[in-house]
Amino acid sequence: MPNWTDEVRRQFRKQHENGDFYPTEAIARGLEGEALIFAVIDSDGHVAAARVEQGSGFTLLDQAALRAVRSLRALPADTPRETLLPVRFRLK
Repeated sequence: MPNWTDEVRRQFRKQHENGDFYPTEAIARGLEGEALIFAVIDSDGHVAAARVEQGSGFTLLDQAALRAVRSLRALPADTPRETLLPVRFRLK
């Protein structure tokens, strides 16, 4: 059974495949970075609250990281109720 971090990665990957993860403008500008997002998870495995704990250096990426984390759904029961999630934006 996958753990909660695997599920977060899977959901981020799905967002990326749908074009909902990495902002088009950030790609066009060549922006890369990592934001650290503090998230509060409710008993249903949904994100109840999230904030930028440490920014990437780019508001555009920080806002995308918040959107990505806030859209997480149905996380496994072993997910901590409060956690820090690194959200990485890397161009290939």
